Amino acid sequence: MQSELAAKIFGDRADPSERLQRLFDDYSTTMGAPPSAREWAAKVLRERRIDPKTDPEGAVAAVRQAYPRLTTKVARYLVEDARQR
Repeated sequence: MQSELAAKIFGDRADPSERLQRLFDDYSTTMGAPPSAREWAAKVLRERRIDPKTDPEGAVAAVRQAYPRLTTKVARYLVEDARQR
């Protein structure tokens, strides 16, 4: 898998769900974002009172600010997951 630094410089080519599994140390068998990452993103958005359905860009910024190791691609993936819930 591409390193985090290379992903931030050259663009993230890794599967977002795999990167989330590594970042959150959650190798669950579910498809998509790991449950711990979903819960964390939902908590961040709730605390900041951001609705990902009406403000997806603000949600991506909030999630990245809360966890700077996330690439834009992974943050968007988490926000899109939150929008569907």
